[in-house]
Amino acid sequence: MCRILAFKAKGEPDLSILKAFLEASKNDVYFRYGSHSDGWGFTALILRNGKWRVLFYKTHEPIYEDEMFYNYVNLLKGDEIYAIFHARKAGKSFLLGVRHNHPYYYRLPTHDAYFAHNGSINRKAFSDPNYPSTDSYLFFQEIIKKYQEIKDFRRAYLETIQSLANFATSLNSALLTFNSQEGAKLYVGYYYNKSRMREMEEYYKMYRYENYIFSSTVAYYLGKKVQELSFGVIDDISG
Repeated sequence: MCRILAFKAKGEPDLSILKAFLEASKNDVYFRYGSHSDGWGFTALILRNGKWRVLFYKTHEPIYEDEMFYNYVNLLKGDEIYAIFHARKAGKSFLLGVRHNHPYYYRLPTHDAYFAHNGSINRKAFSDPNYPSTDSYLFFQEIIKKYQEIKDFRRAYLETIQSLANFATSLNSALLTFNSQEGAKLYVGYYYNKSRMREMEEYYKMYRYENYIFSSTVAYYLGKKVQELSFGVIDDISG
């Protein structure tokens, strides 16, 4: 399991939330292993003066040891900012290294798509369980395949979650899409399987503060009044 933060902001993001994400990754009070030490990454789409910019960064270095963290945070300035941050704990996975860190990227004929996921999924759920990437990337591939059928990202995302629900500990995740006509769209999925939990239930919960959505440990360090997401639905925080 990992920690995740997705948000839409104007001007600059709320630094207190980014600091809370950093602290949650370093010392997770709800997680038996304490830290999320297997690297981190983020992607941000930034609209400034009518022009879009893309920032995309991943490393196997723990976020709390990476001196580049605040350097990149300082670049998040614009009229609109859409971003996904992810800190990874790979567990027993042999799929380690920057290639397997989130967010993942996929180029469609019409869109760019970025995706990050917290949780684990039994690989039996997938048509090609031996594909040499993480279960999270296979989850992303399923969303892309469904989108190519129905041409609706939000519906494709929801239907994929519904199809994988019985095979997963958690499908908490975020999907960021972009094309020049629509601009950026940011969706967050919230679902965990109570029959497959390996940690205390609070660990799996996700919360919202204004246009910021994050894992429960981020809420713990933030110390503000937050609202739990609606379970089993897709939140659109693009509006």
